[in-house]
Amino acid sequence: MRETPLKYTDIVFNAKPDAVPYNYRISYKVSQLCLIMRICGRRDICSLIKLHMISFALISQENMKKLVEFTDGIGNAPIVRFDPSINRALTYAIGYGLIERQRNAKYKLTDRGKKLAEQIKIVGDLMVTEIDDLNLLAKKLTESKVEEIVDTWRIKDAENQ
Repeated sequence: MRETPLKYTDIVFNAKPDAVPYNYRISYKVSQLCLIMRICGRRDICSLIKLHMISFALISQENMKKLVEFTDGIGNAPIVRFDPSINRALTYAIGYGLIERQRNAKYKLTDRGKKLAEQIKIVGDLMVTEIDDLNLLAKKLTESKVEEIVDTWRIKDAENQ
C-alpha cells in the first residue's frame, strides 16, 4: 500500500503562545501589588515609585536585604529598576476594582483588593516567600524614605551633567 506524498498545503503551523514566567504574569503582579499595599502601605496607600521599589526588592533576597538595611538606616540607597509590568498590572488592578488611583497620584487598595490580599495570606502556601519578605519590610519604607532615594538620584544625575 502506497502512501500519497505529503503536500506543503497539508502542513499546518499553529502559533502557540510562549510560556510566560510566573513573575511576569498579570495575575501574579496584580496579586503582588495588593500584598505590597496591604503589608507595606500606610493605610493601604503607596506611591508608584514605592510600588516599583518594593517589587524590585522582591526579585531576590539580596535586593530585599539592601532595601531593608536602607530603611533600618544601616545601608545606602538601593538601586531600583522600573518594570513596565508593574504599570500594566496597576492598570488591570484598577480595572478589576482592586486598586484606585487617588487625586494625589498615589494608589489605594480598595476593600476588594484588601480581601484578595488577606485571602492570599490565609491560604498559607501562596506567595509565601513574598509575604515573608514583605513582613520583613512592613511599614519601614515610608514615603519620606522613598523621597530620600529619589533625591539621591537627582543629586547623582546633577553630578553626571
